[in-house]
Amino acid sequence: MANGQSTRAEQLQPALIDRLKRVIDNQELAHAYLLVGPTGAGKAEVAQWLALRLFCLHPHDNEPDLTCAECQRILSGNHPDIVTAEPEGRQIKIDRIRYLKSEFTKSAMEGKQKLFIIKDAEKMTTSAANSLLKFIEEPGPGIYILMLTSNKSAVLPTIQSRTQVLELAPLSREDLLQVLTAHEIPAGQAQVAIGITDSVKEIENWCADNWFSNAIQGVVQWYRHASKGQMMAFVDVATVLVKLANRDRQRQQVLLDLITLIWRDTLLIANGIQESDRLHFINDQQLLTEVSRHYPVKQLLTVSQLTLDTRHELEQNISFQNVVEQLTIKIVQALNGKTEAHP
Repeated sequence: MANGQSTRAEQLQPALIDRLKRVIDNQELAHAYLLVGPTGAGKAEVAQWLALRLFCLHPHDNEPDLTCAECQRILSGNHPDIVTAEPEGRQIKIDRIRYLKSEFTKSAMEGKQKLFIIKDAEKMTTSAANSLLKFIEEPGPGIYILMLTSNKSAVLPTIQSRTQVLELAPLSREDLLQVLTAHEIPAGQAQVAIGITDSVKEIENWCADNWFSNAIQGVVQWYRHASKGQMMAFVDVATVLVKLANRDRQRQQVLLDLITLIWRDTLLIANGIQESDRLHFINDQQLLTEVSRHYPVKQLLTVSQLTLDTRHELEQNISFQNVVEQLTIKIVQALNGKTEAHP
């Protein structure tokens, strides 16, 4: 097969593409699918592969040839029987869905099939989603609907129940790093970020205005003091970390995840793991190695467990500052050999 977007779909989601090939072979293709996966996992590529396969004039071995007139128009985004909806601003509004519904009622311009692709389906307003329901239930022959989302829980249950849900496999670490590089995320930040999430969109949001870079630096500064058993780390909480948290619940959680991640890396190094494909704070590996050599593994395990408890505490509506201050005290006590600090 020629190189192109469809080969990219197979690289990103080989198992899912194989599954779709079998479904097409057995003539069991459903009329409506919900493709679920993080940004960068290949939702758009899978949707395009299916479009190519459906409309290709000369498929070979269940693959689109990518060279026929139909494939070329799809690849250029100019096929008249493929209609796409996506958010205008932050939402997909009912007017756009009404347009789709009017297109549903028209015959295909050139063939017997029509394909509708709704990107970021979780951003449909409730009225827009409800308006779409009847047409998902009774789309008519030759009409297929693909809805793409990175947040299934934000899609109405009634929509989910009327579609076949296809969960995309998470990207491999290597593929995710490649996607982040393409999105111009600095390598050091990308290595850390993938230890917390596999959502490219989330990582891009964190990196806006250098917040994530500053967050990493702030956590490393705190770690440098806490790992020496110094109460200066307590000062870092108020002067650095609280300011970075900025009363933002999501940012608070990211900071706690960074704290957990840096101690996890330390524990891995203490257990003899040095490979960069297992670690995340690559730029600070020398510091983490020095800390790992200074304490018994048992003490580092205690500290790592303490960091894991912070998520539960934040969920109990304990203030971020109190959570990190109490964590800092417990870590300093644990590293100074005061085991009574261990919960």
